[in-house]
Amino acid sequence: YDIPGRAGVPIFPETMLRLAEHERIVAVKDAKDDLYAAATVMSRTDLAWYSGADEANLAHLAQGGAGVVSVVGHLVGPQLAELVRAMDAGDLPSAIAAHRSILPVIEVIMRITQGAIAVKAALEMTGRLPNRSVRLPLVQADDDTCTRIGAGLKEAGVL
Repeated sequence: YDIPGRAGVPIFPETMLRLAEHERIVAVKDAKDDLYAAATVMSRTDLAWYSGADEANLAHLAQGGAGVVSVVGHLVGPQLAELVRAMDAGDLPSAIAAHRSILPVIEVIMRITQGAIAVKAALEMTGRLPNRSVRLPLVQADDDTCTRIGAGLKEAGVL
């Protein structure tokens, strides 16, 4: 799982290439937002590549990614599944349309606060979870943040 935002450092392509030589390392969840680094490693290894950054899902799939591990998929799963299906079928216009349809939700969930915090609050607002609790070191969204998330979800048509 390459997530510099949480780990503090990225996994550099040279390191990823060495890791790919290990028989038990078969896939990467990439939340680094470095499409060139991803393309470089994908072109030189057999690693299955999963987008771990919803804003980069379309790009990772277009350059050979195997799938997505999504935060916003908890709210817009059918649209995300359509994006993956369209890419698998080689239907780029439909994939672009599906990606664009979820951009407002990506904005709300990934740009207001940390993704897990925002999606838990959104799932509570949509009645899919009984509360917005998260585990430490994260803290649940406060009321002001929830107001912003709620407004964004309404604008995106999720609420």
